Amino acid sequence: MFHVRLAQQDDAEAIHRILQETWGESLLFDVFVDHISAPEHQVFVAEEAGEVSGFLSAFLVSSTPLRWEIDLIIVRSASQGKGIGTSLIEEALTYGSNLGAYCAKASIRVDNHASQRAFCKAGFTTDAQEYSLFLWDPLVCKSATNVPETVHFISVNTLFYRGLWIEGFFESQLSLKEQHNVIWAARSCISHESRLDTGMFIPNSHKQTIAPDLLASAADHGQYHHWYYTFK
Repeated sequence: MFHVRLAQQDDAEAIHRILQETWGESLLFDVFVDHISAPEHQVFVAEEAGEVSGFLSAFLVSSTPLRWEIDLIIVRSASQGKGIGTSLIEEALTYGSNLGAYCAKASIRVDNHASQRAFCKAGFTTDAQEYSLFLWDPLVCKSATNVPETVHFISVNTLFYRGLWIEGFFESQLSLKEQHNVIWAARSCISHESRLDTGMFIPNSHKQTIAPDLLASAADHGQYHHWYYTFK
């Protein structure tokens, strides 16, 4: 049997070990403390026989309308198949609903079938449109000042990296010059803020609209589907 609860400071080492075992990543302990202390972030853990067997982290995105982003979920291989992932998601949804979010979102790799099943059981749906995740490194340069108002930079501190998301890029139908301005501004921002990278999800159907040199300067981190849950 297992039960799901809010993470406590004493869970940090266990979460750190799971991150290292699963992905070879290290926990940012200061970010973890911030997440369990601030209402707009939260970490949930699943506990079996006194041991943490999985965890989920989520945070509120100040978009219009408010969005509850489920950023990271990991269940140890020995504990998979017990419904732990789905229970973690359901607990996170209850929390996000109480924050007044309109919807919840998760980005899942197209080959991560276990996560897809867990989110589906929790009530998430997807249109199965494929997105490529492209990430750009910091760039020491003068930031562009004429970034369109419809493009938004969202600073993100997750449990193992600090980054910057770019949203509104495709909805804005940017010219090639505007595309360059947006990416330069984002790369300059993460350089000044000592963040690891900046990135965005590019619909595969829109890749041909992106300046080729921008794609060439980024790292392709695989294919994803976006999954959504609308709160009642």
